[in-house]
Amino acid sequence: MRASELLVRCLEREGVTRIFGIPGEENLDVMDSLKDSSIEFILTRHENSAAFIAATLGRITGEPNVCISTLGPGSTNMMTGVAEAYLSYLPLIALTGQVGSEHAYSPRKQFIDQVAMYAPITKESVSLRSPSRIPVQVRKSFDLAKAERPGPVHIELPEDAMKVEVDGKSLRKGHHEQALCDLEATSKVKDILLASKRPLIIAGSGAIRTHAADALRVFARTWRIPVAHTWHGSGILPYDDPLSLNTVGLRTKDVIRQGFAEADLVLLIGYDLPEFPPMFWNIGDPKRIVVIDSVPVPSVPHFEPDVQLIGNIRSILTRLSGKAIERENWSASHRLKLEECIDGCPLDGNPVKPQLIVRAVREALGRDDIATVDVGAHLIWMARLYPVYKENTLLMSNGLIPMGIGVPAAIGAKLACPDRKVISVCGDGGFMMTAAELETAKRLGTNFVTVIFNDSGLGLIKYKHQKAYGRDYGCDFGNPDFVEFADSFGAKGYRVSSAQELKELLVECLRDDELAVIDVPVDYKENNDLL
Repeated sequence: MRASELLVRCLEREGVTRIFGIPGEENLDVMDSLKDSSIEFILTRHENSAAFIAATLGRITGEPNVCISTLGPGSTNMMTGVAEAYLSYLPLIALTGQVGSEHAYSPRKQFIDQVAMYAPITKESVSLRSPSRIPVQVRKSFDLAKAERPGPVHIELPEDAMKVEVDGKSLRKGHHEQALCDLEATSKVKDILLASKRPLIIAGSGAIRTHAADALRVFARTWRIPVAHTWHGSGILPYDDPLSLNTVGLRTKDVIRQGFAEADLVLLIGYDLPEFPPMFWNIGDPKRIVVIDSVPVPSVPHFEPDVQLIGNIRSILTRLSGKAIERENWSASHRLKLEECIDGCPLDGNPVKPQLIVRAVREALGRDDIATVDVGAHLIWMARLYPVYKENTLLMSNGLIPMGIGVPAAIGAKLACPDRKVISVCGDGGFMMTAAELETAKRLGTNFVTVIFNDSGLGLIKYKHQKAYGRDYGCDFGNPDFVEFADSFGAKGYRVSSAQELKELLVECLRDDELAVIDVPVDYKENNDLL
């Protein structure tokens, strides 16, 4: 068989059901082999979107998904999505085509050193110039992509290597189980817990990735410890639990910032450093720090943990939940302040206040439904005011934080959870970067609603420029007619002039399972109270 056929068989053995990307001359052998396989190839309109979609599927399912590009411009296009997976700890396999060995020199048209290029933004970047290594390399790559902390692996596929006739077979997936933490270490943490008066949990996505969310809920409720969630960990403890402090990470503008200052113990459970650096929560009163994770947290400024319990997070939390001493919820006043912030909204009008758009989205979706969020001022508003009731239902980037992720992420969310309703919340700038993927969504039948915060500019950058220098520059642009734009892709286009109208329309579109785009004029004067 051709090496490309062996590669595809190995991908099938890993459980791959879809590959996202764009074909090119240098990956034609792989594309031809995919046609005869059980794997569905999904053509996207940009390689970057392919990586965004695959990474979103990886976030929700916990399994590495696959994107593919050709060489040169295809591989450079895909890098932003791969970098997002790298900084957000999302499992991903990125395949790129490449010229054959005879042509792999520089300078040459379309040739770049892709292995070197991808190395800084992947857990491993390799070239499969030896076809006999395909089974071992694929097996290794999937294990590496999924292992804590997960991330992308890049595999280059030289054109000549994929044509070679080879003998070989795919390798069986192994089973991995994390070891338990020893009893003495957990006893030490229990003593620290007993001595604390104002403990606080910061729950990160590591608790979700390692299937420890249930155990974390039991642990928090047993000890009566309030839980603040990173953006990627949001929803582990549902918002309507009085111990939930919802989503944090706005640095100096978190509603419960005073709670961080008052805490005398911070328990970091499944915590990823890029999401919420210690300088923003290790403030105020002296505090002890305990890490509970499957891998150690690296040393950085403002971070000197007393104990790092490393092992099976679920088992550690279960052990710590035994013989707990229940206490009063010391953060009740901070929780009340949070509720007042989320519940307090300005009057409706045109243009629409961002707080009211967030509320309309929340009220239109059920507890298990999903909101994906692009990048801009609307992202900050969603992080601050959107109550989350279940993990992986508010999908925000908090690694690379790239504009253009909202619509592709919605496609990925709908593919992962076809029975759930999905809303993509976008700014007009980010939406237009990947708006062509509406055609992909229409083709796939992945129906969701896109809500556009329309201010005809880069609202967040404009605000920051004005705040820093009293003026702004280079942040304004024109927009198409979003209603006609959506219609041209076969979607339904709408425009609203109030939050009440938006809510009613959202409910209607979701009920009718439409692929829809709703243009909402937004009043970003409210940004003065945000940052």
